[in-house]
Amino acid sequence: MPADEPTVLVELNLPLKTAEALHAALEDLLESSQCGSGDMSLEEAYRILAWRILAVRGGTGLTGRMAELARHAGSVEEYEAARDEALGPILDRLESGENRDP
Repeated sequence: MPADEPTVLVELNLPLKTAEALHAALEDLLESSQCGSGDMSLEEAYRILAWRILAVRGGTGLTGRMAELARHAGSVEEYEAARDEALGPILDRLESGENRDP
């Protein structure tokens, strides 16, 4: 979409299981050779679904804190910024190579 065109929003209401299935299908598509690595619209849809699924799922501990941030964010970008600010160092350590199984 050209930059000068207004963004039109579409709202969807999906059962959680359907949203999770769609999220998994998008993940498979993004990881497969069927999708170019630069397909930003699929990547954005994947991120938005992850954000909204997390917000409705909730949880405890670290997942619960991430869910709380997701519920309070007005956009996926706002959620990701809040998550990175609040939990960035923790998530970085969890993702580091020394914390992975050999």
